[in-house]
Amino acid sequence: MATRLTRLLGRMSLAGRISALTVVVMTFGLALAGIGTLSIIRDAQVAEVDRELDQAMGAFTSEPIAQSESPEQCDLAQRMPNTYYLGVADASGEVLCDNKLPNPGNPDLTDLSIASLPGQDSAFTAVSVDRATEWRMLIAPSTVETTGEVLISIVAIDLEQVESGTTSFTIVFTGFSLLAVVLGAALTRILAGAALRGLRGVAKQAQRFADGDYDARLTGEHPRTEVGSLQQSLNAMLGRIEAAIEQRDESVAQMRQFVGDASHELRTPLVSVRGYAELYRMGALSRPEDVANAMERIEGEAKRMARLVEDLLQLARLDERRPLDVQPLDLVPLVNDAASDTRAGALEREVRVLPVDADAMGPVAGATDETLPTELFAPPPLAPPAIVLGDEHTLRQVISNLIGNALRYTPDDTAIDLGVGVSLRRREAIVMVIDHGPGVPAEQRERIFERFFRADSSRARETGGSGLGLAIVRGIVRAHNGRIDVVETPGGGATFRIAIPLASDEAVMQLSQRLRPDVHTGSDPQAAARRLG
Repeated sequence: MATRLTRLLGRMSLAGRISALTVVVMTFGLALAGIGTLSIIRDAQVAEVDRELDQAMGAFTSEPIAQSESPEQCDLAQRMPNTYYLGVADASGEVLCDNKLPNPGNPDLTDLSIASLPGQDSAFTAVSVDRATEWRMLIAPSTVETTGEVLISIVAIDLEQVESGTTSFTIVFTGFSLLAVVLGAALTRILAGAALRGLRGVAKQAQRFADGDYDARLTGEHPRTEVGSLQQSLNAMLGRIEAAIEQRDESVAQMRQFVGDASHELRTPLVSVRGYAELYRMGALSRPEDVANAMERIEGEAKRMARLVEDLLQLARLDERRPLDVQPLDLVPLVNDAASDTRAGALEREVRVLPVDADAMGPVAGATDETLPTELFAPPPLAPPAIVLGDEHTLRQVISNLIGNALRYTPDDTAIDLGVGVSLRRREAIVMVIDHGPGVPAEQRERIFERFFRADSSRARETGGSGLGLAIVRGIVRAHNGRIDVVETPGGGATFRIAIPLASDEAVMQLSQRLRPDVHTGSDPQAAARRLG
């Protein structure tokens, strides 16, 4: 039964459920009110009958009963309305006389006796002989005037009027209750339909959104109403879903491009390796120098594929957001080491270290070759300033990739400048790699960090790598909660700027104590960190 009711409600609309619930509540309430009211009215009518019985009994027993000439008769000449039943019974309960003709509708006095008097000092209800009607009865002891014999006086009144009034009230109340329930259900249905019109609008707009109309939004209700609040929440959700769908579409497009570019990049060395192998199998490489040259080319292409696969694996690890081995790290030695390595690897290049104005995001104005320091910064009294929480290996790779990019795309007679700065206002450490080559066009400055994107679209091996270096750089910087961009170098060229949040004071103290364990920093590490300047 409960399961069928649940299924039935499940098929109904919300307005129908509200109407059904209203009908149930109204019916229950009206039934409870009717039963309570009927009980109170009937009790009041019965109480009124009891008062009439008391008065009638007083009048009936005010004078002794007179014995008539026949011993089976008694004088009931008291002036009482004929609506009352008057009777006298002996001690055993046998009726001696009454004022009614024998009738099945008279009260049943079968169980009446003198022994029942002590327990019947108030009116009680008795049924008729034929059990069709009820009587309200009151009994009391009486005496015979001549003999002094104790008899039982009986006064009763038919409850037909009470039952008739109760029935009339029940019929009238039931009729009005049914009318109230029907009108209430109809009105509830109308009001519920009007109130839920906004929800139908929500469903309609949601269906439009599901059908592909991602610009569909919900309007028309006041934000303070429940439906208005729901519309606001759904609009926010739809906006996020639309953004997620756009991001998904963009990711799918990027993935397709990524797969296509990766296939292209891997296909080229594979074709070369396969070609040289087929030449060798066919006997076309007969001379030893030809075989050696083919093996050299196969080895070179294999190394290129290995680098490409390694770059792809590193990008995959960055996409999975695997945890880095972060620890307090000073960026100054990393940049100095990168500058030294570049000087050793590219002897024809001039590699300079510039002081950096981190807040201005550029080199210090007025710096010349004569005023340039040999180091980025002279170490402060306790610890270097540009300290971040980072992974040393990956951050070295970032700097190396940017320097390699500058070496690849700039003339050999141009300098490469490096710099590190600290912005205390933004709580960031800034690393810059500055070249003085042709620069990066403004329309390509965002795209150069995409995977497999190269300003030179020819994909010739002589003009660059696989196009993954800057994508790896951006992935590593983002993994450190940092940011990277490229701007034009004053006078021509490209300046790559990396900003990474500074480490906390506790991390600075940790690195300081590890580098200089003989320095006593005191009991307040934050105060000591502030003294670093």
